[in-house]
Amino acid sequence: MLLSFAALINPLAGIVSAFGPNGPFYSESGPFYTDPSSNEVWILVGNFCVFIWGTIGVLTGYMACVHDWSHKWLNIFMMYAIQTAWIGYIAGMSAAGQGGRLSARDNVFIPLSYLPNDTDVRFVGAMGILGIMAYGFAFAGSVAFMVWLLHAYTVGSPETRSGDYFKGRMIFYCGVLAWAGFIMFILGCWCRARFGKNELLVPVSVAMWTVSRTGIFIFTGMVQMFNGFWGLFRVYGLFETKPNFYQYSLAFQWLLVLCFQDIMSLALVTPFMAHHAPSLAAFSLGLSLMPAFLDHKRTSLPATFPADYYGVPDGGDGDGEGSHHKGDDIEIAKEAAVVEEAVDYEKSD
Repeated sequence: MLLSFAALINPLAGIVSAFGPNGPFYSESGPFYTDPSSNEVWILVGNFCVFIWGTIGVLTGYMACVHDWSHKWLNIFMMYAIQTAWIGYIAGMSAAGQGGRLSARDNVFIPLSYLPNDTDVRFVGAMGILGIMAYGFAFAGSVAFMVWLLHAYTVGSPETRSGDYFKGRMIFYCGVLAWAGFIMFILGCWCRARFGKNELLVPVSVAMWTVSRTGIFIFTGMVQMFNGFWGLFRVYGLFETKPNFYQYSLAFQWLLVLCFQDIMSLALVTPFMAHHAPSLAAFSLGLSLMPAFLDHKRTSLPATFPADYYGVPDGGDGDGEGSHHKGDDIEIAKEAAVVEEAVDYEKSD
């Protein structure tokens, strides 16, 4: 439910700004026609898709958490719907690629006052593409992963999600975290080396990144790389620490992303970019949350489950509708008590 709420928040700024005074779908006489082959159209389509399945995901999570109800067909619908997020991500990567092919004089990423060359433009565009891929895998993948867990419970096979299962998935998400951190780190280093200062009064901007202070990008990227590689080492039994210590490090990373990469980087530029802050906060949640969640499940669950680990072998009722209530436990306890009394009565005879 938390990740679905983030998915609901993530596209709102893009939807609102698309129809705002500076958006491609606005004019004084009303919305005007935009070429359907343009990236702006497909980014907007992707934003609408994310908003729709994010809203449904919040309701699905509420029903599962509060009312302990889920249905396999709802889960399957969510699994397919989540993949529509890549409509906007692919359009964003296409826009970054097209911008990277422009000449330095015509580029839209780097202010001309920094005297960029064509190589600078291509590099920043490439980092935008790789960044969208990393954040997209982490964000859409994290929501899909949670829906898949709910589906396993719904169809009555929670025992398939053992410690080894989470261990395998942790390799992927920690790798994505290290990848995202490396991109931030190298982008910050490039801007610092090429443009010669930490403070960029006019930011270098590509995709969801706004580089106004190169030091913020370098430090935040280093922390993300550190946590990503640390998680990978932990999967193979190296650098194990006290319980939850790794989660504390990822919590620090999350606060760092919110305070520095998100709020400070945008606040130091211009208030007109403030609408990007909620979107980036939601978009970056999966990078910090998933490694923490997977590491906890990996270390707290058996590598493989015995058949009766959860007490009730069949978590669903066979028709794809999973619901387990305390009343069921009470009835089972009553039946067991009756059987026990009958056995004691026979022994007394």
